[in-house]
Amino acid sequence: MVPRTWKFKQTLLRASCPEVVVMEVDESDLIDFPPAAFLDLSDDILGVACIQGTKGILTHIAFATQTRVLCIRMCQSRSSTKGAKGRHAKRQRPQGRETLQRALLHGEEHRKVAFDMPRLALALYHDYELTVVKALDLQSAKPSEDRQSAGVFLSLFGGQEEVYKNTTVNAFKGKDSEKGGVQNLALRAWGACHVGSLLESTKKLCIIAPINTTTVPVPHLKRLAVLTRLAWRLYAMKPTRTNNDIHAEFSRDRKDGKLKLEQKRFKTRLRTSENQTLRVEYGAPDAPVKIAHGHTARVQGKSAAITVDKFVAPTAKIRSIVTLGRDDPTPAEVDCECIVLGILQQKISFFEQDIVRKILEPAPRRRAYKRRTSKEEIRLAGRRLNDSQAAAVHRILSDRPDDQICVVHGPPGTGKTTVIAASVKELMKTAKKGRGIWLLAQSNVAVKNIAEKLADVGFLDFRILVSRDFHFDWHEHLYKKIEGHVIPSNRFCEEDFDVERSLRGIRVILCTLSMLSHPRLRPVGFPRQVPIETVIVDEASQIDLGGYFPLLSHFGGTIKKLVFIGDDKQLAPYGQEELKQLSSVFDLPHLRREALFLDTQYRMPAPIGAFISEHVYDGHLKTDHSITSRQSCILIDIKDGKETASGNSWIVSTIYNLGLALTATFTLQNVEEAKAIVVVARKYHAKRQSFRVITPYDAQRQFLENRLKDAKLPWENTCFNVDSFQAGSTPGNEADYILISVVRSDKIGFLANVRRTNVMLSRCKRGMVICTSRAFMTGIASASLMGELAKEWSDGWVSWADTLQGKF
Repeated sequence: MVPRTWKFKQTLLRASCPEVVVMEVDESDLIDFPPAAFLDLSDDILGVACIQGTKGILTHIAFATQTRVLCIRMCQSRSSTKGAKGRHAKRQRPQGRETLQRALLHGEEHRKVAFDMPRLALALYHDYELTVVKALDLQSAKPSEDRQSAGVFLSLFGGQEEVYKNTTVNAFKGKDSEKGGVQNLALRAWGACHVGSLLESTKKLCIIAPINTTTVPVPHLKRLAVLTRLAWRLYAMKPTRTNNDIHAEFSRDRKDGKLKLEQKRFKTRLRTSENQTLRVEYGAPDAPVKIAHGHTARVQGKSAAITVDKFVAPTAKIRSIVTLGRDDPTPAEVDCECIVLGILQQKISFFEQDIVRKILEPAPRRRAYKRRTSKEEIRLAGRRLNDSQAAAVHRILSDRPDDQICVVHGPPGTGKTTVIAASVKELMKTAKKGRGIWLLAQSNVAVKNIAEKLADVGFLDFRILVSRDFHFDWHEHLYKKIEGHVIPSNRFCEEDFDVERSLRGIRVILCTLSMLSHPRLRPVGFPRQVPIETVIVDEASQIDLGGYFPLLSHFGGTIKKLVFIGDDKQLAPYGQEELKQLSSVFDLPHLRREALFLDTQYRMPAPIGAFISEHVYDGHLKTDHSITSRQSCILIDIKDGKETASGNSWIVSTIYNLGLALTATFTLQNVEEAKAIVVVARKYHAKRQSFRVITPYDAQRQFLENRLKDAKLPWENTCFNVDSFQAGSTPGNEADYILISVVRSDKIGFLANVRRTNVMLSRCKRGMVICTSRAFMTGIASASLMGELAKEWSDGWVSWADTLQGKF
């Protein structure tokens, strides 16, 4: 590539600045080109920025002074074998890479400054094994603020009065940044240099701890690089469009004129964000649709107030609202980012902690000790726990160093919450009762289920910490049985004395794992009043390893016992299908080998339990259930049922820079299956038998919900997609009767995923009805888990005609 030189005028600052000269070069050009000569460094500050393209790979890096920018296009390989032959040929870096590292990344004469420097430094190592010295993260100059907020970026430039707000936000966080162009890259690198010079002039640059990746042990650097890349790609998977479910009616706030709305669904709720805009369709009945744009001004439970750029007449109705832009990073995501920064700045000793090493690193091979299985029985609410449950409880109670980390594998219906409840009661009986016990899970509903189990067995000395956003208006009804034990986040106390008074000696606290990153949790005294010493994590198979960074970073030094409970044959961590490197603790061989298996299920009728045991758990799962009839599973042949696309899914982004495919993924519906579900639901409702409906696709879930509502059948908290049902965003994850709408008729799709199909097939307590096409199940889908079930229940099919007559 012949170096290309061009100029631009900065568009960030209101003050005028000289034109900036930009030179674009290939990485290979650097071998004959002295970068420092072009940059003409007159001071020691060098602004840095990068472009991350497909799958987050760093494709371009730019270095800037106040008047010049050097943009380098990277060779898309870590190394080359130029002039070498054979598999054992010596591997060499591409030409120019040594110059890049020596002259720029390792240059001791200048400091490298960048926004999000940890991500940039780790991308260099992840993609090219390049390290950097004297690297400064600009947001670290505002350590007490949300490092990803637009306000932090603007304040670092001197405040809103010094910059063009929209241009600056777009350049660093909005559309211009996501497009990934070289012009934007040069502007961001120049902006980083300008901010670095401002901080230098105010003596604030010297307070930022430098990053030097040459001093970080290679294993730690690799783990951090992978963690950061996965976090980046998970963020890229967030929807850029959300259809907000709202009521059509609105009112106008008398004080500020904002439109006041009522929302329908928690999952699609409106959120206040500097980085999101609203597209509002409205109009009078039978009138053409009009479009306005605006922002969410405030949200309180189901109520929201929005601003729009046009007058909306009181007679109009809101037809739809779409949120444009990704949700802001969660507190847990921000916390993880800050922890990675702290590790790179050598402020945090994370990997040196004994408990972290036990999780991440296999112990040296040694003579295995014989685990003693106590013959002392464990009882809970008068019932004797089975041998595998009792063994799990004894392992949780064990003080042996080798048992500090304990993994329990619990298939569906094997009593995971029973084990947790029994362990808590036993811990409170022993000398360990002075310890703080924290019961954590991925979802609020899983936490609530554990709390209800504790209450059911007569243990009431606990408190639940829950986010007000989840609790107020939306889910207060879930906590009716235990409402006296709930502390919403808006009631977190400021002073230790008030926390102590609210706890009243309580030593057991329940919350989600993400609650440990809540901005109001650590400043208050809950972890001080109830030290995080014994930790039991439910749903651990759904949590990626990065999710434990806040727990281990903030509280690893106090944890004496860490228990992971889950099932790696059910839902995986979110995103694992697309990102194979995402791992849970169950994917770590040295921990998985030691997992204790709960071997008896009590939920599913015996024939269904036997099928799940043989096809998912290698025949190791026993069943204890009173229902033995094969009629507990019925398949309805929907011959005319066809899968139809209902629209584009949000899962796929069209923004190339975020590294996702430019193909459309469709959400699916099956109208004929929905008709059958209504018929079956009507029969169960008439008999006053409880039921729930599960389907793989959210479009079908919504369609089924509307059909049940039209038929005047129970529809609220009745229809779920598979992920939400098992992940715990529902009031429970089982029901007497489960009705399944498979949806697919042409392609296997969802059914190829054994873990999610296992969830769908293992939820019923008394019976299951599956609506699908027999031809599809015995043909294209025959090799799937669902196809195997259809084969085993070949005598269990019911025709559509018999269904209409109630013969099922």
